Amino acid sequence: MTSAGAFPAVREGEETMIRKCAAALAAILLASGCGGSPDHRSSAEGSSSAGVSQSASDTASATPAVSSSSPEPTPTTQEPVVETPTEEVATSDTPDTWSGDDTTEDDDQSAGDGSQDCADLAGSGTFTDPLQLGVVDGPVTAQNCAPLTSGSPFNVRYFSFTLSGTPGADARAGASFTLTQDALGPVYPAIVQPNGWVLKHSLGSGYWTGTEPDFTGRYQQLSDLAPGTYILRTEKLDSPLHSLSTPSYDVVVDPDSSTGS
Repeated sequence: MTSAGAFPAVREGEETMIRKCAAALAAILLASGCGGSPDHRSSAEGSSSAGVSQSASDTASATPAVSSSSPEPTPTTQEPVVETPTEEVATSDTPDTWSGDDTTEDDDQSAGDGSQDCADLAGSGTFTDPLQLGVVDGPVTAQNCAPLTSGSPFNVRYFSFTLSGTPGADARAGASFTLTQDALGPVYPAIVQPNGWVLKHSLGSGYWTGTEPDFTGRYQQLSDLAPGTYILRTEKLDSPLHSLSTPSYDVVVDPDSSTGS
């Protein structure tokens, strides 16, 4: 049997062993850094900052920049309108189309009384650029105008004139010509306003001079017109089977004619 005096010595040995183990455990805990080292904290803070930065970057890339603007619309270019010489249907009663402002400036081109060669007149003979007779104060004649032909280049030619005053009872405008075997087609005149409205049609009004079939001219009366600018349209209406062209002709505008033909 163990004596009673042996127990105090055992207890003292156990206590000594417990103290040594406690000291050793404390040293192990300190050595292992269970309290967290500065390096670990720095690494954690770095990871957190990197996450925040990455999140901010993602947010910034998802949001469009305020200074960026939408692309400008592609401008459209309007095609220029080109007047191509084509054969006009002379028998049509549809008013001509006016494509722009009147640029004849007849008020600055007084023709007065007299005659002039048709080739010397300003203008090309189209509706938008008529041959200009100017302000007509007395009888005016444009001589030797080229024949009007069937088909190309055209069978219509336009002249612009301005009545400076109220026309007289015998005022007229039209074409004077001499028919031949090679040019049997007469020249038909019409009166058109600069805005394209036909006032006097080639067949609906007008009168002949001369005796059928040897007509010497065809005219429109002007006595019912007010002072202002008008377009005289000269046309070939006969079919090519009858005559390929008209003869050359003179354009006559008389604001108060009192003589016969």
